[in-house]
Amino acid sequence: MRLFIAVNFDDETKQRILEVQDRIRKEVEKGKFPPVENLHLTLVFLGETPKEKIPLIKDAMTRVVSLSGTPAFTLIFSRAGFFKRGRKELWYLGTVAGAEEKRLKELRARLAEELISRKFSMDARPFTTHITLGREIRGELWPFTTDGIPIAVKRISLMLSENKRQPSGKNKLVYTELFSVGLSGR
Repeated sequence: MRLFIAVNFDDETKQRILEVQDRIRKEVEKGKFPPVENLHLTLVFLGETPKEKIPLIKDAMTRVVSLSGTPAFTLIFSRAGFFKRGRKELWYLGTVAGAEEKRLKELRARLAEELISRKFSMDARPFTTHITLGREIRGELWPFTTDGIPIAVKRISLMLSENKRQPSGKNKLVYTELFSVGLSGR
């Protein structure tokens, strides 16, 4: 099972993010853009994980939230930028550094610690708060700012990522929430 832990968004937030994604789509030669239903903020990518390890992940998530007493909070995303990958780019929507982003990074660090203590391995790259808008982008577009999009962090979710064959014969990446835990006060 291919798993990750994420912050999911409500439909109104997804539509606002889609507007930024559409701006990029109109300006570039080509790229791969996640469908609106797949937009999320990844906290921890777990990758291929045996089904029997799911209870350990749930326990880690619950422990982090219950021990830390992390209250719900809101991040403001307003920067569109990219990571270079050879001649192609991964475009993202980022947040302005501040107290709320620090809270998210602390939550993510506690999750990583709990998972590592349960023998999960973590990506060695530093965590960057971002929402992926498109991959393998080619074209001339420069980072830009947009109206701030508030993203409520009320719960964290364990997500399953699957390629499902569609009636057309093509595969579609589908994300399914397997478990979630609300932050304190929610």
